Amino acid sequence: MIRTVVKPSNRNISISLPEEFVGKQVEVIAFTIEEADNTAESMDNISTHFATEAVLAKSWLTAEEDKAWQDL
Repeated sequence: MIRTVVKPSNRNISISLPEEFVGKQVEVIAFTIEEADNTAESMDNISTHFATEAVLAKSWLTAEEDKAWQDL
């Protein structure tokens, strides 16, 4: 993975890729640093959600839990 920050002087950006990228699909995403800062906070919340889900699944997806909730 290559990551770089550029400050364009006009609407065009040109990039050079390593030889091993030639012939492969490459994803290029452009956003401002300000957008990244705002998105980072949202992504932290989403990451916490998924991390919590995995931890809770270990506790909840058990035979004991199934038995405890079978009458509901």
